[in-house]
Amino acid sequence: MAQRKSQNHPAAATILFLREKGTLMVCKTCNAEIPKKATRCPECGRAVVKPHKNLYPIAIAGAVISFVGGFFPAIQNSDASKKFNPAYGFMNYEQPALWYLFIALLTASVILCAIKYEKISIATTVLAAVVYAIVYNNICSRHGAPGMQNGLAGALVILGTIVGVAGSFMDVNKNAAERKRKNGELDYQYTGNKTVWQRIYIYRGFYIMFLPVLIFVVIFNYLPMVGLRYAFTDFISGQEPTYVGIKHFVDMFGLSSLSKLSSKHFLTAFSNTLVLSIIKLFLNTFMAVVISILLNEMFNIYFKKSVQTIIYLPHFMSWVVVASIFKMMLSASDSGMFNQLLMNIGLIDQPIEFLTSESTWRGVYYLVNIWKDTGWGTILFLATLSGISPDLYEAAQIDGANRFARMRYITMPALANTIITVFILNLAKVMNLFESVFVMYNPSVYDKSDVLQTYIYRQSFSGGAANYGYTTAVGLFRSVVGCILVLLCNKASKKVRGRGIV
Repeated sequence: MAQRKSQNHPAAATILFLREKGTLMVCKTCNAEIPKKATRCPECGRAVVKPHKNLYPIAIAGAVISFVGGFFPAIQNSDASKKFNPAYGFMNYEQPALWYLFIALLTASVILCAIKYEKISIATTVLAAVVYAIVYNNICSRHGAPGMQNGLAGALVILGTIVGVAGSFMDVNKNAAERKRKNGELDYQYTGNKTVWQRIYIYRGFYIMFLPVLIFVVIFNYLPMVGLRYAFTDFISGQEPTYVGIKHFVDMFGLSSLSKLSSKHFLTAFSNTLVLSIIKLFLNTFMAVVISILLNEMFNIYFKKSVQTIIYLPHFMSWVVVASIFKMMLSASDSGMFNQLLMNIGLIDQPIEFLTSESTWRGVYYLVNIWKDTGWGTILFLATLSGISPDLYEAAQIDGANRFARMRYITMPALANTIITVFILNLAKVMNLFESVFVMYNPSVYDKSDVLQTYIYRQSFSGGAANYGYTTAVGLFRSVVGCILVLLCNKASKKVRGRGIV
């Protein structure tokens, strides 16, 4: 009857406010749980009106595209070998105040979209494009010359402006349609329906407590990002930076005849980063699962706790200490314990250069990482295993399942979601490889061990006149790849766990 009543009164039937409760939704009228894909409440029969998905990320993406376009040159010299300034853009424009105004407007657009003031963000995005158009016209009229060609900057800013404005308009229209459909019957009982300023005022005490942390993050995490502009300059030690546009990115990927050698070293470091990180991730996750299952099968609680403590301890040791220990153990000299043992039992005739040979370095690196980090990785898996009901094992044992069958059909399915979650969370960090490699590698194994962060370190501090502009460009590329991986892993996490990692 309730269902028939809702059909007779469509205006009321379409008003159903839902609140999140984990992965379920609850009807505000009768508090009945509603399946995700249901169109009506199973108890009272009222129509389900789910809130629309926000489209402001599209507007934010547009502002980011325009921001990237501002770093690129308006005019790029086609001959990078020339000694004079090979590029012209915002950063070497005669009025730098306009550059800061352009960045400030785009930053304001992102913030306004994030706090759901999309209408105002349209104005700031368009104003940023107008400022860029003025500067672009002045640069081309002053410095346009034979041998120079237009860069990607103008196209990126135009694309970013279109995407940003379109995203804001679509989100504003959807919000208007949502309010019209609900006919003004918003429920202000829940803070989710209040404006951002109302929520800030309600929880003002928490925001005041958070303020010192926010200031710290801005100073030490966001202000240094201003230095990304040096990725588009030649910044030789002891000299003033000179804007060169995308020259360093061309050099990184070997797109010019003068950058083949630097491109080779960069691509080697990039491929090593991916190979070392991903293989290490697979091995560490696999060993953590195996050890967790073995520990879970132990019945003597005192022996189990002792083993857990022993395998946890290496995680708390510094990488410097770990590298020193293994260098002494694997040394090819008389003090090398492992080589001496192999020679005494007759397996080898000559000492093996474990850490200076390209054929053995990676294997040693993987083993050291397993020894150091696997114990700590078992914590999550042991927590999952402890949550499995003993009744399942008892029922399986009564049905005649042996230990292997119980592990296959009960333990592993229970661990599957945790394994996927841990793998996804760690995959986002594959570009953050530095300390473990830095303390173990040496010049004889650079082709197999050099990663992006060690490559940046050597290019910056190995002596001579370092070009900080080039190393900043490499660091920017690493950060962009890492950001893409985080976003992909966040999307995968939402699919697997129902919530993201950021």
